[in-house]
Amino acid sequence: MTTSNNTSVKIGPLIAAGLILLGAIFSLSAQCVFKNAPSDADNWRDAAELAVELSEPKDAIRTHPSWTEAPLPHLRPVGNLLHRHHHPLLEDFYRIDRVLILTERRRRSQALARLPFDGAPTETHRFGDVELLVIPVPESMRIDGDLVDLLPDAEVYYGNPEGRDRPCRRWSQRDRAWICDGRDAGAMVRPILLELDDDPRRCIQAYPPSGDRYLSVEMTLEKPSDILRVRAGLDLRSARLERGGDVKYRLFLDDEKVEEVLVDAQDSSWTPHDFDMSQRDDGPVKLRIEVESVADRPHHRRFCFNAWPLTDRQAQNSKR
Repeated sequence: MTTSNNTSVKIGPLIAAGLILLGAIFSLSAQCVFKNAPSDADNWRDAAELAVELSEPKDAIRTHPSWTEAPLPHLRPVGNLLHRHHHPLLEDFYRIDRVLILTERRRRSQALARLPFDGAPTETHRFGDVELLVIPVPESMRIDGDLVDLLPDAEVYYGNPEGRDRPCRRWSQRDRAWICDGRDAGAMVRPILLELDDDPRRCIQAYPPSGDRYLSVEMTLEKPSDILRVRAGLDLRSARLERGGDVKYRLFLDDEKVEEVLVDAQDSSWTPHDFDMSQRDDGPVKLRIEVESVADRPHHRRFCFNAWPLTDRQAQNSKR
């Protein structure tokens, strides 16, 4: 009997200590859960409604993380300003003066780091644990022109190994597109928003023709800047098609070939090519891009391209 009592005396404190430790673990777990719990829906709603009130035509509205859906129903009146890029590039802020970011306070630094330029909020509006940040795009980092602006005055034609084959003479003001008659009548050369490198990109659609022909789009840049940045590639849906083949494109500046790229059939990257324009004459520069399919019968090869005149500072300081 004495032995049993001694055992109870020894075990009792251990049980009590174990219960205290278990309670501490539960308390710590609860704190972690609540700390990482989703923000209140009312906070997202209030922040989104203020974003609608503050927004202007040259604003971009971002949510961070980009998959956050809570504020989206309340942003419908300004849905055209939504910027759903996971990893935005400087060129994605074409003609944007301000960025409005809706984010949780604990993710603020991540939201700012996603911007392709260094910007500081001039206004911060707090709604519980949700913040609305108003960030001007620095004047030195603003993008005010691209090839889409020049498309109505472009020269578009089909070519073959012997030279020009057939010009595209019909410009559709309604579609804002060049419509080429004949075998490739359904493939308009037009502005479009396509997903490349896992993000939507403003670009010019140009389907490569069949056979040994190529499609050529030629434009004149009246005021080339320090750097001309060109991006081109296949959109994500085209790259996922098993039947698709490789595509080749060539870049010319004033009829001098400066780049030739073979795009793999399953590649949807949006790789930049930067050309130094500072050593050229101050006059206009002619840019030509030729695209062709490596396969005789291309299957849904939706090729897209664009270009932007940049300053040295923009080219060097933008996060790609």
